[in-house]
Amino acid sequence: MRTYDNRIKYFELLMKYDDISDYKKYELTEGFHYEFFKPGDEEEWVNIHIESGEFTSIEMGLKHFHDFYDSFIEELTKRCVFIVDSRTGEKVGTATISLLNEPEYGYNGAVDWVAIKKRYQGKHLAKPLISKFMEIANEVGHSKLILHTQTNTWLAGKLYLDYGYEILNKDEHLGWSILKTL
Repeated sequence: MRTYDNRIKYFELLMKYDDISDYKKYELTEGFHYEFFKPGDEEEWVNIHIESGEFTSIEMGLKHFHDFYDSFIEELTKRCVFIVDSRTGEKVGTATISLLNEPEYGYNGAVDWVAIKKRYQGKHLAKPLISKFMEIANEVGHSKLILHTQTNTWLAGKLYLDYGYEILNKDEHLGWSILKTL
């Protein structure tokens, strides 16, 4: 199954979670652990997104990394988390609770850049990763979150809805109908 499907027309889908003090907790699968971002982990972050289908090159990924994170890069050590394969030390998944410069739809925290390497998908890592970024959001002082996803990562959208995220941009009828159909 494709988790990033560029054959599907792109529509941005916005979701919200309005009380992050109340969230489902899932434990990480045995053999994996979490580590926070450390300076020098930029290429590890990019590799996860290349292997999940988001980027096609290190250069493209590093440009996106710096364009997106440079405004709050010193915060990444408590906002960007990795799932690490404890046997190999390989970073296999990541997510970030972004600190928004300006509120977006009344939200000052956002879930961003969630990805798990394709060969690690299906190993029950996604729900624990969502649980972990909800925990992080609580720790850094957010009470509610906004999340951007898209139709061409429809499986992630379904996962967020199943977890308890709600539709924010309800007027995006075509995008949400694509997600519902899939």
